[in-house]
Amino acid sequence: MTADPPAPRRSDALRNRERIMQAALEAFAADGRLAPLDDIARRAGVGAGTVYRNFPTKEALFKAAIADRLEQVVEEAKSLADAEEPVETFYGFVMRVVERAMLNHALCEAIALDEGMSAFDDGGLDQAFTDVFGVLLARAQAAGGVREDVDVFDVRALLTGCLVMERRRRSSGPPGRMTALACDALRPACAESPLPRNETRQTSRNETCEVCGIPLVAARTGRPARYCGAACRQKAHRRRSVS
Repeated sequence: MTADPPAPRRSDALRNRERIMQAALEAFAADGRLAPLDDIARRAGVGAGTVYRNFPTKEALFKAAIADRLEQVVEEAKSLADAEEPVETFYGFVMRVVERAMLNHALCEAIALDEGMSAFDDGGLDQAFTDVFGVLLARAQAAGGVREDVDVFDVRALLTGCLVMERRRRSSGPPGRMTALACDALRPACAESPLPRNETRQTSRNETCEVCGIPLVAARTGRPARYCGAACRQKAHRRRSVS
């Protein structure tokens, strides 16, 4: 006789797990590994015992939350594998990964660790990221927008370096500038830098952020982008209000 299949989890148990995961994503994004488990339980509206029934340790919950975020990064990269503008797509993806990690302490920890994403996933997530990132890089190189002597492991190491540089520079410089400078080093020697070397240089809209000057990803539909993110958009709004 064959064993009966395991009974499906009750719907309320599944909802509890989803609420715990969402609460963990928010707490770890704000505080990284230091987020208290009691705070996560409070955010989820459940008791600590319910959290432990789903995740035996805080480390297990942290790994599950990080794996969820990293899967989103991999899926985004996969969706860009056939983009029409491979050079802009590659640099835009690098900029977004660093920006997202700077706003999410847990994701920043995951990218900056020496063992990389493999510390949070046993299902090949780290290799999947390397593979799809390599596709974006290869397409950008084929289009002449990235140096030929660069490989995907160089770029992954560069991501870690960008996180360190952004943290050190953020208090006294515009967000994303250090990443833009690092991306500048990946371009072939004959390629024009996306950063303005002369403040009198005229740039077209949708090329650089109007506030901090970092390169923008060309808008595929709708109105051209004017700012690199919400922070610069708010700064521009405050300046207009003052004037």
